[in-house]
Amino acid sequence: MKQLVFFGLFLTVSIKALAQPSDAEIRKQITNDGTKQIKFTKTTGTRQWNKDLGNWEYVRGVEVIRNSGYPGIDLVVTGDVVYQYTGVGKYSYWKFRTIDNHYLGIPNPTQQEIIDFVRKDWGKFYGYYLTVITKLNKEPVLDNDPQWLWHSPNSVEFRMALQYDHIISGKGIETQDAIWKVRLYRDDPKAPWNNFFATRSEEAADIKVLGLKEYTQAQLASFEKQTLQYTLAEATAKQAAAALAQYNIPDFKKNDELVNYLHDVLRNGTPEKFRAVCMKYFHPGFFVAGSKVQLPADQEQNLSNVITAAYNDKATYKQMYCQNAPIRTEKYPDGRVMYYLSAAVNDCVTTFMVGLANDGYKEGVMQTSLKIFEYYVRVRQDDDAIAYISSFNDPKNLCKKD
Repeated sequence: MKQLVFFGLFLTVSIKALAQPSDAEIRKQITNDGTKQIKFTKTTGTRQWNKDLGNWEYVRGVEVIRNSGYPGIDLVVTGDVVYQYTGVGKYSYWKFRTIDNHYLGIPNPTQQEIIDFVRKDWGKFYGYYLTVITKLNKEPVLDNDPQWLWHSPNSVEFRMALQYDHIISGKGIETQDAIWKVRLYRDDPKAPWNNFFATRSEEAADIKVLGLKEYTQAQLASFEKQTLQYTLAEATAKQAAAALAQYNIPDFKKNDELVNYLHDVLRNGTPEKFRAVCMKYFHPGFFVAGSKVQLPADQEQNLSNVITAAYNDKATYKQMYCQNAPIRTEKYPDGRVMYYLSAAVNDCVTTFMVGLANDGYKEGVMQTSLKIFEYYVRVRQDDDAIAYISSFNDPKNLCKKD
């Protein structure tokens, strides 16, 4: 009885082994007009269970050299030829599963080359996660298995690995190991990379949760000032602020002095100098919470609009306002003062509200400094206003007090 059992088992295995696709059959399935060479990466294939299909399959690793369609460049494709078991010791060709593509004569980009390029736009690299990642424990690097996939000599896809802490809304800070899928683009094989696309892999095997620390809602709110979006924007804003320091804006103590200076810069200065004055004297409420240099998008847009209206539109602030423009003031009980500067044409008034504001504490004592609370710069761009201003041959006739 034992001999019969052994013989039956041996016979079953032998039939299946003999039924596995031959090298010639495999070559036939993956050969076409562009195929130059086929090499098997192992001496035999592997019979394995496909749990998704509920069936046995036979997998044979190959390396195929093909004509790329580009003169003098061959494509090397590494992958698996996959057969499905059809019963009675037979297999049927199913598909070719690509593992890696690369071109002979075109090297894969180096890790440093990749980092130098994608760091030009971390917002594009991280996407949504820019707003929730609070700490990079391990910065992006090429994965141990990059899985290079060249779609053409001008486009390559690969995997990058990183580890980070990120905000889970309503819960806490989660630590993850994750894979980012990145694709680079260029216009010519000899040209530099000029675009890329990146996204976090959503495959379960590519995401590993290492831990979760729970925090209150108030604590989580404070982490929003530590996100990559905040820190990268803060670094950029600090660089911009450092560049504005060249204008040496004076330290004013009196409201009138600050407003007169703002008016003079609008008339005789540059957009950059006006921005420098504003960034120095803006009330803390103009800035992103916790920052002294970073404006939120709406305030940045408003400042940009004011600069355009004052310096770069059909009519400029200098054309509409005299150097010694009429000014009236309105004082508030808390010490703030609203200044109304009238232009040389009707219905054209610029306003600044200035006063002392809380600028922090020292030893529990509030420190105050002169700040801009509100500002509105009005420059009429209609044809009638421009025609009126242009009708004066001598500017002194328009601005008699200058």
